[in-house]
Amino acid sequence: MQRDPLVDSLLRDISQLGDAYQNGEQGARERLMSTCQSLFSSLILPAESMLMTQWAHPTHNAVIRLGLDIHLFEALQGDDDGNEMVAPRSQSTSTIAKRTDPKTDPALVGRMLRQLASMGTVRETGPDAFAPTPFARALTRENFRDTVLFIQDDYQPCLSQWPDFFRQNQYALPASSLETPFTYATGCFGQMNYFEYFGRCAPRMGKRFAAMMDVWSRDRPKWFQDGYYPVRERLVEGAASGEEDREEVFLVDVGGPAGDRADRRSGARIEKMGHDFLNEQPIKDVDIGARAYYLHSIIQDWDDETNIRILRSLVPAMRKGYSKILINDYVVPDEGAHWLQTSLDCNLMSTLGARHRTEAEMRRMIDGAGLTVKEIFRHPLSLDCVVEIEIE
Repeated sequence: MQRDPLVDSLLRDISQLGDAYQNGEQGARERLMSTCQSLFSSLILPAESMLMTQWAHPTHNAVIRLGLDIHLFEALQGDDDGNEMVAPRSQSTSTIAKRTDPKTDPALVGRMLRQLASMGTVRETGPDAFAPTPFARALTRENFRDTVLFIQDDYQPCLSQWPDFFRQNQYALPASSLETPFTYATGCFGQMNYFEYFGRCAPRMGKRFAAMMDVWSRDRPKWFQDGYYPVRERLVEGAASGEEDREEVFLVDVGGPAGDRADRRSGARIEKMGHDFLNEQPIKDVDIGARAYYLHSIIQDWDDETNIRILRSLVPAMRKGYSKILINDYVVPDEGAHWLQTSLDCNLMSTLGARHRTEAEMRRMIDGAGLTVKEIFRHPLSLDCVVEIEIE
């Protein structure tokens, strides 16, 4: 077989990135993973790709899902209680099976563990001996468990309906948030959208969705951290301090499910307030409004028309030259989008008839709301960005 010059190039890149990773260079881990993925894609044969994607991955997911029901990952963890400072202890299949709840046939447990080990979710330490990986340990946590339950029990049926939905929809994009593969699969087509379905029909699904969003946001730089959005220079400096008998509002987290992740030790006063962001922003009863109105993963959930309404609802509460809107969201590159971006984009299409936007599309939408993009900030270790917007 003729050698592929791309493979040789990737091998050289991996060698260099390996050195960079060992030296602690920022972003080396992410570049190394991406390059290794490119190498894997270049080496795998078509038949292997078929069996991997259509056979191994679905089976892997099914084993993980069954593992949750029998508390396999707690049994695998043993007595270390997930303490990552303790080296994972190897156990035999029979010992692990005795810890499952409900008690499960050791032969079944062994076959499950071998599948998990072959896919890298657990570590095979010897003949009939296994230990947890960090991912296996994470699967004992409630938010990780709920994420698996949401994706496999609640969202997977939506994906399985894609062929029927798009056939019925003449292979066009969903027309609205009421007419999506999700509403088609759940029998509420044309009646209620994704979020309304949580509240009216499936509160447990809503809880699992929140857990998934928490997991999705983990291990990513926060917008206010060093090297991302310059909070001190762009917000803190020049902010109104307020009079003795009145506090000025610094930041409004628009549509935040639990409020912004502010540090209460700073002494800042944090107040939760219910509000429909399609209606006019109520934080405007001070002379100058809030310093910033922050929208995290909001714009991605709606079509341009709805987003323009959301943005315009903020304008009466803002003061020109003082207030800002901060959109913290993915902006998809024109080329080389990451699998996290493309997967979430398909998820948004399936559930809300929504999408991620390129920079040109984001700017066009914001212009349509009568606002101006001042600057777009990116972090080298993050796939999302902060779009800073002001009144024209």
